[in-house]
Amino acid sequence: MNDEKLAVVLFDVGFVLTLVSMVIGPFGIDNWAITLAGIACCLALGAMVIAFEGWDDVPSGVQPEGEHPAQPLDDSSEDEEDRQ
Repeated sequence: MNDEKLAVVLFDVGFVLTLVSMVIGPFGIDNWAITLAGIACCLALGAMVIAFEGWDDVPSGVQPEGEHPAQPLDDSSEDEEDRQ
């Protein structure tokens, strides 16, 4: 799993925990609501750290500017026949 997928998973889990916390809070389950909200904040911060560390990385399948795809090597046997 690359960093991008891990950051998205952490963010999604944190978002779900935030929603659960918002739903159970009004019903008087304050301890669980506060605990889930705290865990959601930690997961969101972890996702941000992972995402910002890989900010300058080139996404897979994309070539950086100025770099050309590798050219296949020429068959050296043809060069040897031309020399003779």
